[in-house]
Amino acid sequence: MPTPMRLLATILLAATTAAASAQQSSPGIKREATQPLRDTRIEREKIPETLLLAISAPYSLENTRSCAQITEEVRKLTLALGDDVDVPGKAKGEGAYVAAAATRAAVNTLIPGLGLVRVITGADKAQRRAEAAAHAGTVRRAFLKGLGLSKGCRVPAAPTADALADKPELPPVEEKAK
Repeated sequence: MPTPMRLLATILLAATTAAASAQQSSPGIKREATQPLRDTRIEREKIPETLLLAISAPYSLENTRSCAQITEEVRKLTLALGDDVDVPGKAKGEGAYVAAAATRAAVNTLIPGLGLVRVITGADKAQRRAEAAAHAGTVRRAFLKGLGLSKGCRVPAAPTADALADKPELPPVEEKAK
């Protein structure tokens, strides 16, 4: 069993190495590579104010009287959350998600006992709060876009025409290998 100092040194080395290699990468990969700094609470993640407001009242009608106000609210949420699912010409996700997952797996295998470290440092609780804020922000943005649509607003205060034309579909069922 590694000593606490050896564990901390391993975490710092892994985080520094991963962060350095992620400098030129996508934001998702960079975020995953620097996760050990947040896990040990060396780097603290600040939740943007717009997401904190979304947690407190995701369905508030505050700042929704005009299309301009709705556009500004959606813009702030998009800065905090990243692009919405209706961004035209954006591939529906595979590349960035796979790269970020691979980075997360590589970093996590370098750090033994990471789950325990996260509980001891409080990083686990902080991550749950950040995830709740991101969820509330996503709900708020969808609410605002629906409200914008009902008021006749244009994109980004309403969904794109392509998003409105989409039909719900279940993904194809993958057959198990025989």
